[in-house]
Amino acid sequence: MQKTTIKDIAKALNISPSTVSRALNGKNGVSEKLSVTIREKAEELGYVGNFAARSLKTSQSKTIGVTVSDIRNPFFLDFLKGVDNILFQRGYKFLLTDSGENVEKEKIYLMWLIEHGVDGILASPVTERDGKNNLELYKKIKNISIPIVFYDRVFPEESQFDSVTVDNKDSIIQALKYLYNKGHRKIGIFLSKSGIYTIEQRLEGFIEGCELLGIKINEEWIAKDLFPEEKTYDKLKKLKKNHNLPTAIIATNNKITKQLISASKKLNILIPNTLSIMGYDDLTENEIISPPITCIKQPVFEIGRIASTILLGKIENDETKTTKIVLKTEIVERNSIINLNKNTLN
Repeated sequence: MQKTTIKDIAKALNISPSTVSRALNGKNGVSEKLSVTIREKAEELGYVGNFAARSLKTSQSKTIGVTVSDIRNPFFLDFLKGVDNILFQRGYKFLLTDSGENVEKEKIYLMWLIEHGVDGILASPVTERDGKNNLELYKKIKNISIPIVFYDRVFPEESQFDSVTVDNKDSIIQALKYLYNKGHRKIGIFLSKSGIYTIEQRLEGFIEGCELLGIKINEEWIAKDLFPEEKTYDKLKKLKKNHNLPTAIIATNNKITKQLISASKKLNILIPNTLSIMGYDDLTENEIISPPITCIKQPVFEIGRIASTILLGKIENDETKTTKIVLKTEIVERNSIINLNKNTLN
């Protein structure tokens, strides 16, 4: 099958190949409007990088591409520790890219990774609020024999990709059960950017868990699309002003956890006496702030190790079986949740 080249795109648009190359690699010197036109034409023609030379290689580069959605997020730092734990001892290195929760940026970086000859990709795919994503590009990459393992996030409608995730729904259901055991019935959930797989799954878990436990859902306590997460303050301030605070709030990522704690202190909302907080992700600071934060802990280091192990199996052993690993979370109990009564749920 003939591969689309940069020259083909340039010819179709009647521009120079160098202009196309700069646009596809995210370099300066090309207007945003023309860059969009070039990327759209590239996608239309099926261009996903210079694969001809890549597919003819007989030796491996011993390099893995890794995509993260926010390099500042401690989740990804722990994940990368797990990745390095496996790759280093097997003689591999990795190239790291940060999509910034932006589909177009993710697309550019994926093509850049391919151009740099990576042997495989570990990806946490981006999905915009409107559902836009790079699923078709991921399919094209996979179809030219560059293995991909998704971690943390997946495209739920696709079964062909290997993945390592946690049971996001169950993590929230278990948190609800914990709060229920502590006597809480007025429970809210604060959610980050809409459209993200993990956030949507955690919302579904909240609704299912409330129905399971007979907890009445108050739509005012379901705070959606808190992105950037600083919006948490405004939402909490509104609830306090309206005298409509729940007794407990579940955070859905570590940024929301931090913002809930910060907002509560600024608004003079006492934790846990006035508001109990269930954090998400077990960060070091959860232990040292006052009060220490009870949280949902993900096995992030293990996610990195397992995803890397699966990917190397694809690269080194041509493993064809699709592997999907779903790990359980656990609750780390500290002091941010007050016990309202002694009723328990078995």
